[in-house]
Order: sequence, then C-alpha cells, then structure tokens
Amino acid sequence: MGRHRVIVVGAGIGGLVSALVLAHHGCEVTLVEAASGPGGKLRQVRLGACQLDAGPTVFTMRGVFDALFAEVGETLSDHLGLTPLQTLARHAWGDGQVLDLHADPARSAQAIGEFAGAAQAARFTDFCRRARQIHQTLDASFIRAGRPNVVSLAARVARGGLAGLARIAAFGSLWNELGRYFPDPRLRQL
Repeated sequence: MGRHRVIVVGAGIGGLVSALVLAHHGCEVTLVEAASGPGGKLRQVRLGACQLDAGPTVFTMRGVFDALFAEVGETLSDHLGLTPLQTLARHAWGDGQVLDLHADPARSAQAIGEFAGAAQAARFTDFCRRARQIHQTLDASFIRAGRPNVVSLAARVARGGLAGLARIAAFGSLWNELGRYFPDPRLRQL
C-alpha cells in the first residue's frame, strides 16, 4: 500500500504543525492556504513602509514547541532564533498614558505601581499568584491532556477534590475574575 495522501487546509500554526507531524510519519502532505503566505494569526501585515505582526506578541509555552520539534527529530533552536526581551509589551491609551510590561513580574509590578499606584501593583502580584495556581491546576488536567473537554476537565480536576474546581473559578468569566483584581479598567484590558 502506498503512502497516505493528506490535504491540510490552512497554513496557520495548527495547519503547519499538522503538516509537519503527518509528513514526519510518512504521509504525502499538500498544504493549501488562501492567503499569500503562511502564518494565519501569526502572519505579518504590511501597511505602507511598516511591517506589523497581526497576531500574538508573546511566545509562551516553549516546551510545547520543543516537544513538537523533538517528535520529528529536530530542535527548535535549529530552525528559529529566539531573542528573549526584557520588555514584553508596551500599552498606550489615547490620553498619552503608557505602560510597559516586563518578563520579570517584579519589574511589571513596579511599572504598574508607577502607572496606577501601589494598591494596583499589589493586586497585580496577587493576580500573578492566582494565575500560577490556575495554571498548576489545569496544566496536566487540561492544557496537556489529549482531547480535553468540559466533562473530562471536571472529572480530572475533581479527582483532586471539589476544591480544585473552585480554585480555578470554573464557572465564572475571565472579565469578572480580572475585575476582582483590577478595578482600573486599563489594567483589566491587559
């Protein structure tokens, strides 16, 4: 029997990853994309003389990409040059106010303190602690789980007790959760 022939539609990150893994496992892959180039949400857009990123501005969960490249016998660093930045993002508002967020949470807290006051900086530190708790709860049970869904998430998290579900505020909205920490709407937007 010949190799399986597969068509992957869309050269966004999901399509690129699918094509890579399928090709590595011996499939004959045709990748089609409607846009002029690959990238999907990761694409770049040219506006006059400027080239802008149209998608994510921060590279997170590097381990996922390291594992993907390892699966196909490669290393991420052989294909991408990554330069860690100390300033992750600059946020600006119409009234001229600017806030930089940094790779170091302590520097971000300091910047928030200078921008919106010490109470908001303390709330940011509390929020970071809360985000770590949520990530720890969801990492194995949802983020790295095969084919996660609401039922499997509830079952996996509940194994650790109902406190696990309460710990992640599973039935609340992100906007409301952010509002608990950031009464300043500018910080809630970040």
